Amino acid sequence: MKIKHILFAAALVLVMCSCTKVSEWLEKQETGDLQYEDIWQDENYVEGWLNNNLTSIPGLGWVFTGGEPLWALTDEGWSSLDAAGGTSFYVYRGNFSSAAWPGARNLYSALLYRVRNLNIFLHYIVLPETPVQSEEARRRMIADAYVIRAYYMFELFKEYGPLYLYNKDGATEEEMIPEYLPYITEITTKYTTLRRVPAEDYVRHIIADCDAGLAIDELPWRAPAANQAGRMTKSLAWAIKATAMMWLASPLFNDGKNYWEEAYRMNKECLEVLRDHGFALWTVCTNPNVFGEGPAAAYKEYYCTSPDYKSTPLDKETVFASGGAIGGTGNNYIGSRHTGTSSCGTCPTQEMVDCYETIDGVPVLDLAQPYLDEKHLQPNFNPENKLYDDQHPYENRDPRFEQCIMHHGTPYYWDKQYTMDISADGKNYRSTLPTDIMQSRTGYYYRKAINPSATMNSPAPSAGPRQYKLSEIILNFAECAVEAGHLSEAREAVDEIRDRVGMPPLPVSLDSDRDKLRLRVYNERRVELAFEETRYFDLRRRCRPEEEIPGIKYITGMDVTYAGDWAAATYTRVSICADQENPDEPRHGFEPQCKLSPIPKGEASNLKNITGVNFQNYGWE
Repeated sequence: MKIKHILFAAALVLVMCSCTKVSEWLEKQETGDLQYEDIWQDENYVEGWLNNNLTSIPGLGWVFTGGEPLWALTDEGWSSLDAAGGTSFYVYRGNFSSAAWPGARNLYSALLYRVRNLNIFLHYIVLPETPVQSEEARRRMIADAYVIRAYYMFELFKEYGPLYLYNKDGATEEEMIPEYLPYITEITTKYTTLRRVPAEDYVRHIIADCDAGLAIDELPWRAPAANQAGRMTKSLAWAIKATAMMWLASPLFNDGKNYWEEAYRMNKECLEVLRDHGFALWTVCTNPNVFGEGPAAAYKEYYCTSPDYKSTPLDKETVFASGGAIGGTGNNYIGSRHTGTSSCGTCPTQEMVDCYETIDGVPVLDLAQPYLDEKHLQPNFNPENKLYDDQHPYENRDPRFEQCIMHHGTPYYWDKQYTMDISADGKNYRSTLPTDIMQSRTGYYYRKAINPSATMNSPAPSAGPRQYKLSEIILNFAECAVEAGHLSEAREAVDEIRDRVGMPPLPVSLDSDRDKLRLRVYNERRVELAFEETRYFDLRRRCRPEEEIPGIKYITGMDVTYAGDWAAATYTRVSICADQENPDEPRHGFEPQCKLSPIPKGEASNLKNITGVNFQNYGWE
């Protein structure tokens, strides 16, 4: 196989080679003298091929097309960029199709291209004649390739479901290699027998890749230095395989089979090995001058501080983080026509506010039926809660509430000290106009990962997202334990999360009621991991393919009547409408097909023409 020209992207990563090598590479490429096999005869080119795929991890981090966060498509948030032309506008009004689904993160081509390159790399790197700096380097590169391929395949799975696995290009049955490789090359007539595979086959391949990386001693447990931050680790391999197994067990993918016990065991072992290698929650605030001394100060500091990379890091919670700023945040988070701001981005909903318990650990609403009406205007208050007052709704709440959400009465500093005023005459008023991108639709503003020291004249960039972290893995384990019937272990795992922020443990009586404990586990996950991409995927994987996505059809906010006396303010729940002319029309994006992104329309058409089979995801044409 000879290829005259290598894609230009492959040349870009050769900055790791000497200048002479780079010049030689580019000169050969431009003249057409560089042959495909030349790459695998030079150790610098070999390493450059791998590094191109290691350093091209997308900054997934909670942002979809157009720069709005994935949680804008859940019951956590409503985007203030919902005017005509905005990405969320098309979802909220139902203006989407398989040719234009704004919720996609455009991963299909980008990640399949990377997987293709990794397949090629794994084919050549194991050959003794492929040159490397040392055999130790060869083994480390092999481990990296296996784990990053698993990473990409899992991201594709989350977005599109199980795609395709294939054997050798054009191979006869006798030539078939014993294990699948991910399908990644361009569609040609060779693939007339290509089919999508069951979710189990696809996930087993991801797990096998992780295990292949874990079996190699040269793969470290942590990135030892900042210049190694994008490299693969054993901790990441464990996190990917355990999380993928939880997804396989979930209703969207389990095909009616019960994988929860296996998911429980795998996630339990994942937690044990991570703890054995020094991973732990961030529980002590190191900068109380900025983050305060309250019970959730460490939680807040964690989300505002970038990971440090060394053998004994301060941040022992993060398993893997790679680039990408959090959508809709930074110094513009408050909007409200402050000098130096451009938009308030996506704002928390009343539904999200309702999830925060009171400080005695009692849910505000009945978790089994939180609302008595479809539009969520009639909250079903929990009769066991004695601290909540619907006319003083922000008092006595879980400490994470104040660290994540700004509301009427919240103090903040911009160019001077302000107190948030959501009322009609207040600076932070709730706006129903889609063109008013400076104001919240919901009566709340986001601040989870906003550094408290950020002001108009003193930028304090938000930390990028953590794609994998111990807190989420603990909650993954709790969910798997509930579903597998290990109730006390699930409760104890949740208690560890709650203890970090000073919330009381869950009642031991839940050990005998799986349905109630499941609701508490779900709610804890929703609060702890609020405003990330987690809720977006949780809502989807917990549904069967034909079911609507629950809870996001109708969204509410809070109106405040205020006349100078903060104690006398009155609070009224209100519906938020995507179309002011049709207030009864639901916010779209709840339809069954929205659980998975469509295979790009052109790709699906090519596949059908070649194979005669419809490869498109459920509900898309």
